[in-house]
Amino acid sequence: MKRRGAVLGTAAGCLLLGGCSPACLSLAAVWLDADGKPVVSVRPCGDDRVRRLSLSSPEDPGTSDDSFWETRDVRSGDVTFPLFSPPRSWNVDRRGPQQLVAGRTYWFSGSVGHGDSVDHYIVVTFSPADLARLKPGQVWADNRAMSREDFDGSLGDTC
Repeated sequence: MKRRGAVLGTAAGCLLLGGCSPACLSLAAVWLDADGKPVVSVRPCGDDRVRRLSLSSPEDPGTSDDSFWETRDVRSGDVTFPLFSPPRSWNVDRRGPQQLVAGRTYWFSGSVGHGDSVDHYIVVTFSPADLARLKPGQVWADNRAMSREDFDGSLGDTC
């Protein structure tokens, strides 16, 4: 229940309180690798560090598969990893099946900042169909398909 509240609270905060709380920025992208496995890249601004990350699918609140994994106090800079295999050095709490399911919507979310502060929130919402439609060299970020170059370029504008 706490996890679902945190995810929904992050999303609501991004939408409703943008001027009063840390901003939601497009600091992450998701795509399928050459083997069709989902991959995520998180790119914090400047000296910011990734603080917390999670993957959830809040369409079935209260079920065992609404959250797939989460971690706290990651303290990482730029990081790219298979979506269902966060780095082993992180203390990851895994739940449910570790695979995408057609017809569901997924939320990859987290926070980044300096020290103990949260400066920005990350939320990437996607479906398996969104990822399947990506052309080679494209990623899913900011609720749309874009080239990796456009994603990298948007980070300069965002930060």
